[in-house]
Amino acid sequence: MKKGRFVVFEGIDGSGKSSCMEAAVTILGKERDVIGTAEPTDGDIKRILEEAKDITPEGEAMLFITDRMLHTREIMEWMKEGKVVLCDRYYASTIAYQSAELNGRRADAVWLEEMNDKIAIEPDMTLLFDIDPILGMERVESRGSKSRFERIGYLTEVRDNYLRIAKERGFVIIDASRPKDEVLEEVLRHISRIL
Repeated sequence: MKKGRFVVFEGIDGSGKSSCMEAAVTILGKERDVIGTAEPTDGDIKRILEEAKDITPEGEAMLFITDRMLHTREIMEWMKEGKVVLCDRYYASTIAYQSAELNGRRADAVWLEEMNDKIAIEPDMTLLFDIDPILGMERVESRGSKSRFERIGYLTEVRDNYLRIAKERGFVIIDASRPKDEVLEEVLRHISRIL
């Protein structure tokens, strides 16, 4: 049985990570048993997060972390079965987003890292889809959807947080401003190195 692998796709809104991950699942799935998954997962915690009106960054982070703890157990089981797990967002999202200031509030980055390090596993590879927030927002607006997180100033701070985490933890940084096919080709090249 081939060894299971865990690859995470990270990036700000509009970076193209989700569509690239879906394409990678399809392509890699022709040769390996591949699972595509995402955080937050589709359980009760996602519903609570979507319905929460006035939640603190710490409260929101704890919900994401609880969801991640349950999800990590699933990921570990899939890897034991020899599957390649591709995940849209993991611990770096919580650190990058919840430690950026939104509506005058933020969670402490060190606390977020400590909480996540207690329950998360380190992926075999994390791909950070890096893009200027202005271009990312143009993409988001072109698909006609926008969340409370999608503001230029906020996403600029989130991007800075991501780049710091990427440097500290050795993520692969992908220039996500390029055409989709170029980005996908680079992503597949990086993933193939660990399969």
